[in-house]
Order: sequence, then C-alpha cells, then structure tokens
Amino acid sequence: MYVAGALLLFFVAVGMGAAAALLVGWQPERAQAGYGGAAGSETREDTASTETKTGTDAFEGTAIEPDDGDEGTNIDREEPPEDTAKKASFVHRATADNSRGDYTYLSDPAIDGEPDAVVLVTASADREGAQGAYGHNVGVWYEPGAQKWAIFNQDLLAVPAGAPFRVVLPPASESFVHRTTDGNSRGDYTYLSDPLTNGEPDAVLSITQNWNPGGGPGVYNDHPVGLLYEEDVDKWAIYNRDGARMPDGAAFNVAVSGSDESAG
Repeated sequence: MYVAGALLLFFVAVGMGAAAALLVGWQPERAQAGYGGAAGSETREDTASTETKTGTDAFEGTAIEPDDGDEGTNIDREEPPEDTAKKASFVHRATADNSRGDYTYLSDPAIDGEPDAVVLVTASADREGAQGAYGHNVGVWYEPGAQKWAIFNQDLLAVPAGAPFRVVLPPASESFVHRTTDGNSRGDYTYLSDPLTNGEPDAVLSITQNWNPGGGPGVYNDHPVGLLYEEDVDKWAIYNRDGARMPDGAAFNVAVSGSDESAG
C-alpha cells in the first residue's frame, strides 16, 4: 500500500508539472510577432553619397487642401486628379499623422504606387499669414514600402508640423527626370539634354530634386538650386547656387512649358 501510494503521488506530481510547463511555455502569437510594439524607425546618414532610405512605418493619413490659387500661381487642380495628361496641383500640409522625422508623405491617386511619377514641390506661404522662408532645401523621394511619394528636408531635420507645400503634377508630355553624370556635369552645374529644352531659351522650367527616381537608392544634394540657359551650347543647366560641386548621380524632376505657367 505504501508503494502504491508513493507511485500515485509521483504520477500526480508529474502530471501537474507537465501541465505547468505547457502553461509557462505558451505565448500569444501577437506577442511573439511583436504586434503592438513601437513603430519602426528610419535611419539615414547625412551624406551626398548613394544610400537607401528605409520607411517601415505604415502610412496613416494626409492633409491635402484644395488649391484655390491664392498663393501667386495660376495653376489649379483639374479633375479628375488621376488624369496624368492634365496638369494638377494641390497644397499639402504636414501633420503628425502623415510625417516621419525629415519627411512627410503625399497622397494622391495620380502618384500613389507610381515610382516613376514626376512630382514638383515648393514650400508654400502659410495660409495663416506666416510669410517667412521655409529654411530647408527640399526634395521628393518614393518609399516603396508605403508606395507613397514624400517631401523631405535635405538636411534631415524634422519637417515642422503644419508646414504647407505646393505640389504640382505635370503631364508626362511636359516633364522628364534628369540625372547628373560625369559627362553632363561640370563643377557646380549639370546640363539638361532633352527635346523639350534643347534650343529653347524662352521655355519656362520648374525643377525639384528627386532623391530616388523609380524607388531605388538615392543621392542627397543639400544645396539651393537654380536654372540658367547657356547660349553657347543651346542648353539649360541646373546649378548649385552656393557654388557647391554637383554630386554624381543626383536627380531632378523637370517640368517645361512655353509660357509663364510654372510650379513656382
């Protein structure tokens, strides 16, 4: 009887231990997968060399205002916005929901999921009356994970909440992307070569720096840029206004028109 009792106690103990082990070893799948944790962060070096931007945060919202033409331009949104054969423009305002550090996501059916789109942006005067300069050299980049275009500060400083930007989406027939190379660049400038601009000194050009055309690696150029026409070669050139050397592989979105209509 003593032996039988001991064996009974042993089996009961083993059974309870196994059950406890099963309870201790079980964890919810969401906890194991990291659900509900902190959002992913974006890290980018402050350099003009080729790098890859990362953006693991999900796109959560946007702040797009209709363009009422009160900011010194005659470009208004034409409907439908997804018709890329028409020039469209709108005002984007950075918010906590649509911004991540040095960049703020855009959202428009004409460019969402379109890494080869041509997007032009300029910092806009605040509709509440602030007229000061924005203070950062801006550009655009395409984030493949979110499938969104974003405006970013070349100096990698945070985009201020509430900052407004004018966004222009020119038709494909009036725009192109220019990349700098050893063959088309000299010092602080780079020559454009396109039928829209070659031999067209009276054309009106608008440009925006494009960090990564097509959504791949990109190049920074944290310098103010300008445009000039060189009659000796019958070509337009983009140049760094502060005289800094134009980095190899830098890219620019270019829109061309034959009148005074421009992206600002």
